Amino acid sequence: MALTRYYLHKRTCIGIVPLLCAFLCGMLLTLLVANTNPVCTPVGRVYDSENSFFLMLLIVTAPENFERRTAIRETYLNLRPRTINESYQEELIHIPPFNDRGQIILETVETQRQLLSNYRVWLQKPKKNIKLLNFKIKPLFAIGLHGQPKNIRRAIYDEQRVFGDILELEEVQDSYANLTSKILHSMQKIDAKYDFKYLAKLDDDTYVKLDVLAEDLLSYYEKLHQVQRQQKSKGPMELYWGYFRGAATIQKQGAWQEKDYFLCDRYGPYALGGGYVLSKGLVSFIATHADQLSMYKSEDIAVGTWLAPFRNIHRRHDVRFDTAWKPRACQDYHMLLHKRTARHMRDIYAGEMCTHEEDQPSGGGGQPKEYFYDWTLPPSMCCKTTV
Repeated sequence: MALTRYYLHKRTCIGIVPLLCAFLCGMLLTLLVANTNPVCTPVGRVYDSENSFFLMLLIVTAPENFERRTAIRETYLNLRPRTINESYQEELIHIPPFNDRGQIILETVETQRQLLSNYRVWLQKPKKNIKLLNFKIKPLFAIGLHGQPKNIRRAIYDEQRVFGDILELEEVQDSYANLTSKILHSMQKIDAKYDFKYLAKLDDDTYVKLDVLAEDLLSYYEKLHQVQRQQKSKGPMELYWGYFRGAATIQKQGAWQEKDYFLCDRYGPYALGGGYVLSKGLVSFIATHADQLSMYKSEDIAVGTWLAPFRNIHRRHDVRFDTAWKPRACQDYHMLLHKRTARHMRDIYAGEMCTHEEDQPSGGGGQPKEYFYDWTLPPSMCCKTTV
């Protein structure tokens, strides 16, 4: 063995000398070039790859709602992003054009109806379960800790040590009255720490078909960039995706009374708060200007109002988001399902979609009607075309 090592060294030492010289010369040249401009200039935020995600899930929860968080961890957070079949992007993703004034032309009622019809056909196609690589999702349960007693804090800290998915908001007192503040602080912390493409704001009683939502967003992201390259777009297009309402009257009494909303006698169009998706640019805007934004009582109305003036937002109304204060009639095409208990979430995960309807008390009133949003009409007339 010693002879072999000596022989190899003897054969190769002559060849190593010029290589070593070349390496040292290269290092010297690199140092000279690197120091031609030694002044440090800021180049923007640098992200650790561990903090880079395609989709952030901002799940708003209360400290005591451990059972709901457990149900979410055991159900839809286990649905992995996947390519379901190759037709999705072409048949189900619509990228709206800009008009000559740089304003996005939103989907007509006819387009919305066709996209839903295509999706219902697509649901019947055979599925492929191909896991996507480099497609990361980060869930965060936002909890306000200000003023919480020691036993609650200890329980939250223990939960964080086990799961690592709690967004601890030390400056926020957790209550319905502070929901808008909670969303603002959450977006500020997420925008400061993470690099991402999209953020989904969800309530902890909302079930998400995360595999489909992820496939849709990835297809949207890819098609958006293809269209923009082909058409030489007039600028970036931001996404505000959910189930929109435009005819809501101002709340004058009760828990959701608005004392500071004076823009109109109706709220402007906004995506219902059970769940909606924002692109990174919109989250960054809200986070950057949080101190200047009006703190309306309802966070979903606040987000819609904050984003109202922008001409480059794709407000994507989607009837697959069942995100109102009360569930609509159960449909297999619903992607987000609000007002579901922990048991209902486990039922949906097991393939039983509609058990929540069995639990509704008799005589409790009708279910909300689904509608397509007519962006060509004033908000007060927006939502009369039923699905």
